[in-house]
Amino acid sequence: MSASMFHFDRDTFSTLFPFYMVVDKNRMLRHFGPSLHKMVPELQENTSFETYFQFKNPIVPQGKAIDFEKLTDSLLVINVITQSRTFLRGQFLEHHDEYLFVGSPWVSNIEELHEKKLDIGDFAYHDSSIDMLNMLRSLEISNSDLKYMVHAISGQKKELQRDKEEIKKLSLVVSTNENGVVLSDFHGEIFWVNSSYLKMTGYCEEEVLGKTLYDLGVMEHTDKNTLHQMVVAFRDAQWFDFEVQHKLRDGGAFWARIKGQPVFDQLGNFIEYYTIIEDITPKKEMEDRLRESEQRLRTLILNLHDGILLEDENRHILLVNQKFCSMFDIPVDPEYLIGADCSNSAQESKLYFKDPEGFVQRIEEVLVQKETVINEVLELKDGRYYSRSYIPIVIDEVHKGHLWAYQDITLERNFQENLNYEKEKYRRIIENMNIGLLEVDNDDNILLTNQRFCAMSGFTPEELIGKKGVDVFLNEETRRLLTEKSELRKSKISDSYELEVTDSNGEERVWLVSGGPNYDIKGSVIGSIGLHFDVTETRNLERLREELLAKLEQQNRQLNEYAQIVSHDLKSPLRSIHSLITFIKEDSDKAFNAVTAQYFELIQEKVEKMERLIQGILSYSRIDHTEYKTERIDLNQLLQSVTSIIEVPQHMSIRVLREFPSLKGDAYRLQQVFLNLITNAILYNDKAEGWVEIDYLEEPQQYIFSIRDNGKGIHEKDVKRIFKMFESLNPNDRSTGIGLTIVKKILDDMQETIHLESEPGVGSVFYFTLHKDGTRTT
Repeated sequence: MSASMFHFDRDTFSTLFPFYMVVDKNRMLRHFGPSLHKMVPELQENTSFETYFQFKNPIVPQGKAIDFEKLTDSLLVINVITQSRTFLRGQFLEHHDEYLFVGSPWVSNIEELHEKKLDIGDFAYHDSSIDMLNMLRSLEISNSDLKYMVHAISGQKKELQRDKEEIKKLSLVVSTNENGVVLSDFHGEIFWVNSSYLKMTGYCEEEVLGKTLYDLGVMEHTDKNTLHQMVVAFRDAQWFDFEVQHKLRDGGAFWARIKGQPVFDQLGNFIEYYTIIEDITPKKEMEDRLRESEQRLRTLILNLHDGILLEDENRHILLVNQKFCSMFDIPVDPEYLIGADCSNSAQESKLYFKDPEGFVQRIEEVLVQKETVINEVLELKDGRYYSRSYIPIVIDEVHKGHLWAYQDITLERNFQENLNYEKEKYRRIIENMNIGLLEVDNDDNILLTNQRFCAMSGFTPEELIGKKGVDVFLNEETRRLLTEKSELRKSKISDSYELEVTDSNGEERVWLVSGGPNYDIKGSVIGSIGLHFDVTETRNLERLREELLAKLEQQNRQLNEYAQIVSHDLKSPLRSIHSLITFIKEDSDKAFNAVTAQYFELIQEKVEKMERLIQGILSYSRIDHTEYKTERIDLNQLLQSVTSIIEVPQHMSIRVLREFPSLKGDAYRLQQVFLNLITNAILYNDKAEGWVEIDYLEEPQQYIFSIRDNGKGIHEKDVKRIFKMFESLNPNDRSTGIGLTIVKKILDDMQETIHLESEPGVGSVFYFTLHKDGTRTT
């Protein structure tokens, strides 16, 4: 019979030779059998033979090309490179232009076959390898069984005895277990329970045996989903551990942790269930309270005035409140941030802070060190201050996350700075004031003194602090007085008194003491503070007081007269100088050069300014000494008189916005008020077209007058300075710095008010009041 009579398709050939492979002339795998692919799943067609295989016998030197033609019709052993200890045994046959390998795996036992994921079905029917392996396996098993039987028979009696003792011990342990123990058959019917279960549920043994845990424990409140999972686990003989509500005999319930363990016989058959029931009611109640506490804490955190950010160990957000979002301008609801990654949050927020890189670096340091940081102050670019705290969260010595807390302390910071400034200011005042200060406790022990007191007494601070004043500078007569005053301080009473003392030089001095109680933060008296003024010399001078007052009155009169004389005597030569300069300029105008002419202009301006200054001082001095005359004044006529004597520049205009009323008052003083306010508005107007508007508002008892201009305006910080003598905020040769001082003094003497509203570059408005009938004038 010729070979041409056999024709095999690929599937049939794979059945006969399941471990075959075909390699072309270029040593490329064309195709291979299914069992070979199962054993070496990484095989791929059209890949190099040498990628997966290496000849074990005969050995082909590494790097040398394989000559399949010389290897045909020889028994070969091939090593699978991609797997350890995997070999093929067979031969290559030349087939057309390709080489066909037929063979099978080379294994020494059944276990090795299983390691390669092969079974009998993967081999050809005619392959005798499996029969040989099975025969070897049978011999091994027979020898092992004989050895085992010898050992088993010899130790069976001892094992039975140990089993009895172990069962006895286990029964004792189960019976005394505080948790409930239930044994049931594979149908779930209970055949044994311990006393703890009966005590726990209130049942008796007769009510339990033959029932199921489902019958005994299920109630309306039992979670149906958990119950279903328990039933499924029981039917599938699976281990389970669930927490459910278990019914009591009286209809109540308790929380139970039910752990079930299936029991199998030696053949692996499910025969019964071992179930432990633990009463976890206290635990569940604790968990409920804990959840309530967590919810309260969460609510508290979400509503805190501090910005709170809670992160886990991977810097994912666990909790954040609205305040934190507001502080960092995060325009989303806090709930949307839960779970977000904060790894780059420092870079995103650093632009808010004055030192952005320092902000980022410090956060990185804190996260590396994982140490608590409390109230670390951060300065923002806009002048605000934040206080930052970092609290690591460690559970069982494992870092589980951290909490950031940010607080806006701008107001507190500013308050503290102001407080420190005030404390320092008052400290300096206390140290440098001309009044001796002494602070003592309730036992009259000296706690604090200032430099002036030391100078008054002649003692140093070291000689005074910690001592009693009665022991240092008081005599016997004044000790009784000081003791009485100490009792008054304890009764929260303040008063003043004179105290005769002896200084460090032994000289007798008289101090005027103003004493008062000193309180702690709770309002309790903790001692007293006394202000001491040395009046020894004052006592000696009291008899001269009347004479001194008389002399002072006489001197005041002489000074007033002198002011009149001096102003007159100064004005006369100034006028002469002014006239002479004018004459010289007119006669020698062409003879002067530009510099000389400029000097004469400056001399003339200074003379004019001196004359105005003298006139202003004279006017100021006359205010108090001019008799106050109350008369009916037509303000329209008064304003016309005032504007007629004011030199109004061409670029300026004065507007009286309405008909003005008549009122009672002193015409001279009111003329001075309007004259100086209007003149001031003209002097400090820097606009190309300047104006001054005069208006008023009528109220039931008074008028409110306004002088408005479109001049330079005044900064708010300079408003208080403008009413001081010789204060001129803007240089002006015609300004004396007295005009507004005269206005303020006149209105203060009349018990009227004046204030300014101004905006730099826009203009100013002076408002002042005048009572209709002059009843507030003095």
